[in-house]
Amino acid sequence: MAAIVEKRRQDQGLEHFKVAVGVDGTLYKLHPHFSRILQETVRELAPRCDVTFMLSEDGSGKGAALITAVAKRLQQQRKEN
Repeated sequence: MAAIVEKRRQDQGLEHFKVAVGVDGTLYKLHPHFSRILQETVRELAPRCDVTFMLSEDGSGKGAALITAVAKRLQQQRKEN
């Protein structure tokens, strides 16, 4: 995660990059220290990025459906052009 946000910061030519990341899963949700450790580690590895992790309980199925819908729309737009 740290490498991805740092790369995005560099690609956009920003001094500081702020982003929110949705997280789903039992480990993040139930482990008593995991979310804190993840936040601290990303902060240490990407100090010029402010990453906020947000618990998403919708599940990966809804995310996959959203991605499929966007991909379908892009495919239709390419056919029209």
